[in-house]
Amino acid sequence: MFRTFFLWVATLMVPLTLLGCIEAEYDPPGGDWSPPAMTRGIRWIRNNPMFLSGLTVSMGPPPGSFVNDYFDGFHASAVHLWEDGLPREMDGWGAAGHPAFRFVSWVQPDGTSLTNGELIGGYPAGAAGRIGYQIGDEPMTWTDFLQYETGFNAVRAHDPDALLILNFSFLAPEVDAMLDHYGQHMDGDVISHDVYTWTSSIYVHLAKFRRAGLRYNKPYWRYLYSHYSDGEEAISESDLRWEAFMGLVYGYSGHTWFIYQIAENNVLSPAFFTRQADFNAQKTRLWDVASRINAEMTRLGKSITQMTSTDVRYVPATQYYIPPGAVPWSRGAGNDPYITDIAPAPGQEYLEILVGFFRDDTGEFYVMVQNVRHTHGDFPINSDAPGTIRIAFDFSGAPSGFDSTRILSLNKVTGAVDHVPLVATGGNTAYVDIPLAAGDPFLFKYATGAPFAMR
Repeated sequence: MFRTFFLWVATLMVPLTLLGCIEAEYDPPGGDWSPPAMTRGIRWIRNNPMFLSGLTVSMGPPPGSFVNDYFDGFHASAVHLWEDGLPREMDGWGAAGHPAFRFVSWVQPDGTSLTNGELIGGYPAGAAGRIGYQIGDEPMTWTDFLQYETGFNAVRAHDPDALLILNFSFLAPEVDAMLDHYGQHMDGDVISHDVYTWTSSIYVHLAKFRRAGLRYNKPYWRYLYSHYSDGEEAISESDLRWEAFMGLVYGYSGHTWFIYQIAENNVLSPAFFTRQADFNAQKTRLWDVASRINAEMTRLGKSITQMTSTDVRYVPATQYYIPPGAVPWSRGAGNDPYITDIAPAPGQEYLEILVGFFRDDTGEFYVMVQNVRHTHGDFPINSDAPGTIRIAFDFSGAPSGFDSTRILSLNKVTGAVDHVPLVATGGNTAYVDIPLAAGDPFLFKYATGAPFAMR
């Protein structure tokens, strides 16, 4: 992560006709659905709140007020510390006694703490609050990568039930081979990655690590962009919303803001505080924005953690260009049986849409759409403007008992399941217009009589 934070990936747009890499669907053609195997990682995701954290780097033990504000005000669901966080710094977090205290900590590639050289800092198996451990970070060469197996094997033998995480670098020349070896031969549970850019080039990487997670039945997590380096423009609310919620559209079930707070650093600055290395530093306006996003992600996460991503598609502003790594929406994407069109509502110009398809473990269909406009986006979506998405349906093939007059949506603000009426257009067809702020998502399912999957 520290190797790639500074990289600003240049925007690249390619014609639809030249799009050469179509993302494989997880849901088999024909809709013969079966839920994923309950691996250790998938089982954890199904049975715990969605992982939401901010990486705190080399800050030492925090005061209780900082811990309480992190959980209660920032709405994080876990502590996340760097490779020197065990044991002293993490002990300080635990000593605050917050009932939500749970943790992930980096360790070195061999599984030891940078602080004392002991395996997972000397913690016992099943330490209080332990979720798991990130073993090293971003192996760049095949030789380095294979050395990580030593750490995975050592930590697994010491703490058999811990979630073990590997954070990959998209810059590693052999990253595809690394992902396959990790999925087939290493006893890890979570695939993680980080990419820090406001451009649509990020979709290539989101798709890559999603595919690996689905292929090997492992949850896939990501780090979120929340720092400044020299010369960067101010981050906006729509930037953070786009950054966070697109991960949900792709089915990511773990999210860590990089960074939350950090010791003195001459390259990185936290976007959420006015000063580094100060537990009492004044918060910035972006802290409040991220706090609201975390609360909304938590509500949506109650369902996202109970589903499997089956497809991700994109609706561009023109028929000629689409971001690299994105796949144009077409009828039948995700094996969805009813959607006939997804497009900007009449009068909406330069609105582009990200679309995610999901199934829960019973086979129910879900769809999430996102207005991908944001301040520092590529033209023509470099805008904070809201937009309205129109989704059209044909329910001719719906079974008896199906309610074709409405859809069910999980409200990210209230956490309630809303009944959203459809506009009938004759026969068995209908549509719905969905107004969304820049960067915001909308998650829905059909009114089949089955409940919204929710933890």
